[in-house]
Order: sequence, then C-alpha cells, then structure tokens
Amino acid sequence: MDDLIIGTAGHVDHGKTVLIKALTGVDTDRLREEKERGISIDLGFAPFRLPGGRLAGVVDVPGHERFIHNMLAGAAGMDLVMLVVDAAEGIMPQTREHLDILQLLGIKNGIVVITKIDLVEEEWRELIEEEICEELRGTFLEDAPVHSVSSVEGWGIAELKELIDRQTADLEPRSEAGPLRLPVDRSFSIAGFGTVVTGTLIQGKVKVGDRVEVVPPGLEARVRNIQVHDQDVNKARAGTRVALNLSGLEKNSIVRGSVVSNPGYYRETALLDLSLTLLPRAARRLKNLDPVHFFLGTARTTARVLLLDRDELHQGETALAQCRLEKPIVAERGDPFVIRSYSPMTTIGGGRVLDPHPIRHHRFRPAVIEKLQELEDTADAAGEAPFLRHKLEEMLIADDVCLARETRLDPEKTAQLLEEMVSRGEIEKLGEVYILPVELKRYRQKVLAELDKYHQSRPLSPGISRARLKGFLPSSFGQREYDSFLKNLQERKEITAEGDLVSKYGFKPVPSPEEQKCIDTLLDLYCSGGLQPPSVKEAFTGAGVKSERWDEYLNYLQMTGTLVKISEELYYHADTYREALALLKRHFASADRITLAEFRDITGSSRKYAQALLEHFDQEKYTRRIQDYRIPLRLKNIDGIKEINKRK
Repeated sequence: MDDLIIGTAGHVDHGKTVLIKALTGVDTDRLREEKERGISIDLGFAPFRLPGGRLAGVVDVPGHERFIHNMLAGAAGMDLVMLVVDAAEGIMPQTREHLDILQLLGIKNGIVVITKIDLVEEEWRELIEEEICEELRGTFLEDAPVHSVSSVEGWGIAELKELIDRQTADLEPRSEAGPLRLPVDRSFSIAGFGTVVTGTLIQGKVKVGDRVEVVPPGLEARVRNIQVHDQDVNKARAGTRVALNLSGLEKNSIVRGSVVSNPGYYRETALLDLSLTLLPRAARRLKNLDPVHFFLGTARTTARVLLLDRDELHQGETALAQCRLEKPIVAERGDPFVIRSYSPMTTIGGGRVLDPHPIRHHRFRPAVIEKLQELEDTADAAGEAPFLRHKLEEMLIADDVCLARETRLDPEKTAQLLEEMVSRGEIEKLGEVYILPVELKRYRQKVLAELDKYHQSRPLSPGISRARLKGFLPSSFGQREYDSFLKNLQERKEITAEGDLVSKYGFKPVPSPEEQKCIDTLLDLYCSGGLQPPSVKEAFTGAGVKSERWDEYLNYLQMTGTLVKISEELYYHADTYREALALLKRHFASADRITLAEFRDITGSSRKYAQALLEHFDQEKYTRRIQDYRIPLRLKNIDGIKEINKRK
C-alpha cells in the first residue's frame, strides 16, 4: 500500500505531537496558541518516510476533551492509529474516549505506544503496560503490539518506525474505482492562488484540470493544482492527504464538513437511517427524540434521534433509528458516525449509516423495521441488492439511471443487479423502468377498480382519458413510467387504450332503454336542425339530459359515428355533415375556388355555421384557405367520420 494515513489518539499531554516530531522531524503544532499553551488544538499533519521507502501521511489529533470535534474530523480517514499513553499517568479519561471513537469509526489497525519512559522506573512501566492491556481487552487493539519510547531521548523511535512499516505492509489500498470523495478538514486562501482545501482522499482519484463539485454549497470548480505532502503532483489517489487549489470558489463558501466530489454525484441530506449502538459506559440511557451532537467524516451538526423500535436505548444495546439533522451533511451508505451527549458533551455512541436518503418513518412499523434490519444484516457487497430493492420500494417506479443515482452504485453494476433481480422474479421490468411485483399488482388493481367505477357511473363513455386515469397514481409515475405501466396492462389484456381513452378490456358502451330514448331525441334534434343545428345546450336540454352527462353522451355519439364534432359548441348529424361535404364537392366540380359567401349560399345556412364548417374543412385538409377564398385539397373520402371524431 503506497498511500496510507497514520494517526494518533490519546489523552492530552501524553506526548502525541512530540512523538510525531521524533518520527518525522515535523512539529505539527502550527497555531500560535498551540505553541503558547503547549497543547494541540486543531489537526496537525506531517509526511512520514517509512524505512521501506513508502511515504505516509501522519495526522496528529488534539487530546483535550474540548477539542474532541477536531479529533473526530481527523480520525475518520486513518489506516493505522497509534494510541499514545503516558508511562507516568497510564490510561486517562480521554484515552478511553478516543478508544471508543476509534472503535465506533471502525478502525481496524493500530499500535499502542507508551511514551515518556525516560521519566519512570522499569517496574512502573510494566505495571502501566499491564493496565493498558487490561483496558484494551475486547477492543480492536486487544492483540495490537505495545511499544515503549522516549521521544525526547530517542529511545525506541527507530524500532517504532520499523514496527509501523511492518504493520502497514499488508493493508488493502483504498478504492480508486468509485467517485471522488474528499471530506474537507481545512480551507484557506493563498494570495495569487485562490482557494485551497485539504483533506484525506478516502475514495476515487483526482487530477489537475478536473471539474469537481463542493457540497455544500453545491458549486462547481476546476482543480488548478494538487499538492501531496507539500509537493506539486498531477494527480492524487485514495489514501493520501491532499491539498486542492480550486478556481472559481470563494474560501468562505467552503466549510469543514464539505465534500469534494465528481459533479452531480452527492447531495446533502438532513435525514439518515442508522444502526446505532450506545456505549456501555454512556452516562445514561438514550431516550426517543433526545438531542445529540452528530459527527460523520469531517462534518458536525446537532440532531434528534428517532428510535424506531423502542422508547429507550440502554447502555450496550444496538437499535435501528432515524436521525433528523439540524444542518444537512453529505453521507453515504455504510459511513461510520459518532454521537455525543448534548450537555455535557461526552461520546455516548455511534454506528453505521444504513440509508443516506430515506423517507420519513413512523415508529413501531414492522415493515420499516424489517427492511432496515435486512440492510443492517447484509455485508456491504451482499447488501447491494437489498439496498437497491429498498430504494426502488421508496421510489416506487424508476429506471436504472435514477436508481444508480439514489444508491450511488456504479451504473453498470446497478444495471447488472437489476437484471439479476428481474430474472429471480424479485422485481418487474416495464420497458425501461422497474417496479416491485407487489407494487405493480397494487396499482394494477387500483387502475382496474377505477375503470370499473368509471364504466358503472358513465356506461355510455367509451373510456376515461389517460390524464384523468393518471391522477389516480402516485407522482412517482412520470409520463414515461405511466406509458410503460399502461402498455403492461394492455399486454396482459386487462385494458384497452385507443388514442386518449382507456377502458377495461372488452368493455363496449351499451345504452339502457332510457338512455337510448334520449339518444334518439338528440339525433332527431340534430337531424331536423340540418345545416343549422342546435347548440349543445339547446339539444341536450331539449332531450332532458343532465349537464353532468353531456360529455358522456357526446363521446358515445362521436364514437358511434352519428355526430361529428366541429367545435366545442357545434356538432352535426353525420348525414348532414356528409351532405355539406357533397355540396362542397359538387361546387368544386365546376369551380376551382369558393368564398365564405358562396358556401353560405349553397348550404342555405347563416355566416356563423358556414364559417365554422369551412374552418373545420381546412383543419381536415379538405380545403386550404388563401386570402379570402378556399381551394380544394382532397374531397374523395367523405366518409371518414369516425377518424375525424378520434382526432377531435
């Protein structure tokens, strides 16, 4: 592993900074206040050339309890930690708290370093070593090597370098395959260069000239320059401490906790589904909706903890929870986090993010708890398919691009997993979109039930409009998803969709005797009106049809080809319509144009009706208007009434 981060942890004034100077030659206390007070306040950094030739980055964290938030910002990216214990004082409160934090963050590798051995007798040092081993029993450092040094005298420093080299020789490198992810721990401006951000690159890679996005504030910038250990480089990869010079951003727009990544990949979240463990040595139980201080990566905020399956979380227990953050942060599935009590601030627990972009949950819902339990129980690799199914259930219906964006899985991997899930029958594919079988069944039944209700209430209507039917489905059904859904129902022979209308498969409008009587009266009125038919209101009032059913009757009469729609208020009996077309055709047999006045005269109607008919004929391409007259286009087919009605 060529690129790695080595960190420190331990109680204040136990010699962490002096140890790093002995190892690297660099004093990591850079602030004047740190020099004056003799304690580390913020993170410190140094390059470390290992005996084998590899170059590591060292992160020095403050040990004072007041600066735990800075320690947390530096601890997240460590590959190996040196837990530093003063030989004179032994295990102290911040030793224990730092150890808890390292455990919660999932750090796996470490060395215990006993410092200041030049100030104690050998027998005392041995007692301290026994105390340390007892304290570390059951932790990730239980079997870690214990090494004693005097940073001032140089005792054991060379051996410690060799030990670090051996301990890190077989560590797995961080992934370069995923998207760039750099949690920012510092940002500042350099005159003539602009904004610089620093952090541990925990995933992916970056090179000079790349376009990146900083979230928050969600602004894009270009990488002007990259430095690793104060040296200019063209690119950097996961596992290194880097400084990025970004063009196009103001320093004040970037804060500790921001994340530098590929544009459009990450977005902030104020809601997290979690697996949360309360430490055995927490001072008290955690109650539902208790406020806490929340730490993830370099980000820090306050939050309320919604316990999903209990009212209280006892010390040493683990529970499923949803955290409602006061300030949005960037998070990823599997990210470790730490919580501290609201007041006084002490570390009380932590865990892993199960879902970084969940929906709001209600407590004590078996289905919610079961799904989150499945996400908790599956390992990272095996958990990709359950997480994908979980997000699809939340989204209801989506394509592979949207699902890849929501899960932050590789697009190719997402497509592969989806096809495997389709083949196993876990999800259904509708065209280019996916849906869970149970959801497809639910909304099929919903649509069919609504069609039944519509046909019962409007027996003459050939079908419901597509737009109106879509209103019975959730907003997740966009137009593409809706079209794919209807196509699936058509393939199952459950519906018929023609033009804008949808009906149940096999449905045919059949009027009742009473309705047929109204229809006959309507047709008589339109037929007797001839080329000057009644308005819709006049005809339907005369036939005794209630206004709320006018559209239903009109749709039926158009479908059967007995009425032709000219405009919203004007309909013609089909026979009369053919008569008007025949008169027009006869005129053009001996003339090559017709005016509105001429058409009015040959039909024996008023200007209003003649104009409406001619404008309709223009739309149907029977005629074309040129200035104040019309010329013929196509007049051979004068019986396409049903086709005309479909277009209307």
